[in-house]
Amino acid sequence: MDNGDALDPVRLLILQASPFCNIDCTYCYLSTRSQTKRISFDTVEAIAKFLRDVPVKSPPLTVCWHAGEPLAVPIAFYERAFTCFAEMPGAPAVRHSFQTNATLITDDWCDFFKRWSVHLGVSVDGPRELHDSQRIDRAGRGTFDRVMRGIAKLRQHDVAFGVISVLTERSLGAPDDMWEFYRSNGIRRVAFNVDEGKGVHEESSLTASEHLSAFRDFMSRIADLQERDPAISVRELDGMRRHLSASPDTDVTKTDNRPGAIININSDGDLTTFSPELLGQVHPRYGRFAWGNVHKDSWSDFAGNSQLRRARADVQAGVELCRQQCPYFAVCGGGCPSNKLAEHDTFVATQTMKCRFKIQAVADVVIERLERRMGLDVPCSDSTGAPAPSVIPRPSPEARQHPVLDRLDGVDHVRSDERAIVTAE
Repeated sequence: MDNGDALDPVRLLILQASPFCNIDCTYCYLSTRSQTKRISFDTVEAIAKFLRDVPVKSPPLTVCWHAGEPLAVPIAFYERAFTCFAEMPGAPAVRHSFQTNATLITDDWCDFFKRWSVHLGVSVDGPRELHDSQRIDRAGRGTFDRVMRGIAKLRQHDVAFGVISVLTERSLGAPDDMWEFYRSNGIRRVAFNVDEGKGVHEESSLTASEHLSAFRDFMSRIADLQERDPAISVRELDGMRRHLSASPDTDVTKTDNRPGAIININSDGDLTTFSPELLGQVHPRYGRFAWGNVHKDSWSDFAGNSQLRRARADVQAGVELCRQQCPYFAVCGGGCPSNKLAEHDTFVATQTMKCRFKIQAVADVVIERLERRMGLDVPCSDSTGAPAPSVIPRPSPEARQHPVLDRLDGVDHVRSDERAIVTAE
């Protein structure tokens, strides 16, 4: 392997036990969610052997079972798979996490989660009227009651979990209702994704021109509510506070644009890196996003794949454009490749809808509060939701130099613990 092919140490492994999902969310990006095939034990064993040569950033390696509903595969499979990972000579230590819709959770599943110390992320979009408008089954029926039964089982068995909620046009108007839902159901770790066009879900219910201001208002209200009830962790707000309170010399790394930092493996053993949403997609320039297979390729084979080389060069070029042009680079790290490809048809791009919502708008909300706490009282946006010039400087090659970052250097009281949900978005 040429030194130029070297990949980052792996931080997260995303495994697909099956592409199948027992529900049919309106915003799902997976084209294969009706396929019922399952990963074979031979493939699990091949993955465990493959990992023997994989550099790991900080053991234990997090293995997230995702990209389909993991609980659609029986417990017996996971017992055998987890044992294989644990007993494979030379393989790194791992910790397992599931991202689940919770509709299939039973007492037996809860016993399994506790026995193996599985980290859980539950997908639930808030109160019934919001959740059931998007998270439906294949007959078009809402899934809220089934999800809440699963959550009740987790609480009954004292299984810790966090939630991810997808924000749509409708939910942006209901921050208080969503917060009360989390509070009243004992949910203490919350993360927000936005309904965005990617994969086979090409059109979002949100647009930057029509909904950015509403999203900012939503996050601002959530920040108000969190100040009153700090026991609830909000991934976006807490993460932004960490970035803003870090040393100016801190290298902000976005794992899904670092080659090798996230490894994605589907039920056939196909391999990709970067954003997990890319796995299985086909593009004229990059071909099929499957740059190796654990049954026949080593880590060095994967790293030297010609299509991966082309993709990583373009991803890095896109990151450099972000570094040069975007004043938010210091709290972002260069954007999400799958969103760039979906919106611009290339990795060599900068701003996306996800950037404007989940980075820029969230940064504005947090910065505004920090400035006021420091007695600056400078508005972060005008009436249109656009960032105020006094807060966000014009893009420059030194985009990491942010006036608010400079003012916040050394402000300890804005730091927060690492409490993010250990799952992929």
